[in-house]
Amino acid sequence: MKQSLKFFGGLWMVLCLGATALYAQSGLALERLLANAGLRNAVMGIAIRDCADGKEVFNYQGQLALHPASVAKLLPSAWALEKRGADFCFKTRVFYSGGIREHAIEGDVVIVPSGDPTPDSRYFPDSCFIRKFVSVLREKGIHTIKGRIIVQGESEGEIPGSWPWEDISNYYGALCHRFNYRDNTYCLNFTTGAAGTTARLLSVEPALPEIRFRNQVKAAASGGDNAWIYGGPYSNVLYVKGTLPAHQASFQVKGAMHQPEKYFIAELTTYLKKEGIKIEQRIPRNTTLEELWVYTSPLLEEIVFHTNKSSVNLFAEALGQLMAPFQYERALKRWLSGQGIDTSGILLKDACGLSPQNAIPAETIAHLLYTQRNNTAWVRSLPVAGTDRGLNVYLRHHPVLKNKLSAKTGSFSGVRCLAGYLTTSSGKRLAFAFFINNYTCPAAVVYEAVGAFLSDWVSY
Repeated sequence: MKQSLKFFGGLWMVLCLGATALYAQSGLALERLLANAGLRNAVMGIAIRDCADGKEVFNYQGQLALHPASVAKLLPSAWALEKRGADFCFKTRVFYSGGIREHAIEGDVVIVPSGDPTPDSRYFPDSCFIRKFVSVLREKGIHTIKGRIIVQGESEGEIPGSWPWEDISNYYGALCHRFNYRDNTYCLNFTTGAAGTTARLLSVEPALPEIRFRNQVKAAASGGDNAWIYGGPYSNVLYVKGTLPAHQASFQVKGAMHQPEKYFIAELTTYLKKEGIKIEQRIPRNTTLEELWVYTSPLLEEIVFHTNKSSVNLFAEALGQLMAPFQYERALKRWLSGQGIDTSGILLKDACGLSPQNAIPAETIAHLLYTQRNNTAWVRSLPVAGTDRGLNVYLRHHPVLKNKLSAKTGSFSGVRCLAGYLTTSSGKRLAFAFFINNYTCPAAVVYEAVGAFLSDWVSY
């Protein structure tokens, strides 16, 4: 009995000492963070959970609903993987009408889209819808399409009302449609001369014949891509303003393609003619459809991988629409509540984090990270310090974080967020979310402060 009492007494003392050390560690880390003069005017929310038992080990204003920026992508990506499974694929069905006679489709080719964001995406070079479609026609011996090529349904991408005007025509503001093509992105190819001169617009890829560009881009002695495209999604005149580096033989500026099915049909038509397959554009008499082919997307786990690793807004929006075509926020909250996660502080206008009206408490994201800690495909999608370039800004002055930090970044004007997992020197795994809003110092100061805070926790 005495031995048992001694054992439990010793265990209790170890636990107390561990708790004391933890509080001392967290207090010291917070004290250093708050002493940073650059963050004096910022609003911060921090929450940390121990992945071993789920207990919250640190919380500083973690209940505040703050702008999450691209950290918001963690929500639809986790939800989709859990509910649809890592091996889920989007399926885009291709039909024909009028039958096939003497190497010719007698009617139309009709494409029924599924919301797949991957056709001809730069992230999936093997997912080339056009090449695969032509291969199918060749395998079936088809030399002529007597009807038309039709993508069923008009462009249905709806702009979230809170997206900033300066974002919606640039590549990261590309809307998610039922049919998506080339990441719904086009490229403006410029060449620049001496600083102060007007850059010359050489070409547009793919060609957008119905749109005129008003070029007001200047060459600058320093800086990178500071050119912006302005105009609504249905405008036929777009303005390109800002600066590009001087003396560049070629420089690309990417814009949002708002009617992807139209440019897909144009490029497919050109490619078919090049391959010797005629399109006669007749209106068919027989409109009964038969299935010709099914285009299958990459696996969902691969789409999620790029959603979080490369922070692709289009993919995140596609996942949000996959899970909840309507009332995304309400449906997401139901799923989170089923995980035991408090949803009272969530305000979401989109799935990707672009809207400045989004708000999520850090403690909500930390709790999500804990519940998803064994979701292998999802965890694999998080950038890793020392491997993925996006975390270099935190690693630069704090090499101790190398291979110990895996996290999704989020940035917006005046916003820097980080959420993921931190492995301590003792082998503990912590789930954390760190949101900073409304800072007024240089971003480098924020990265240094966050990196220092996380470094303090590595010794926990």
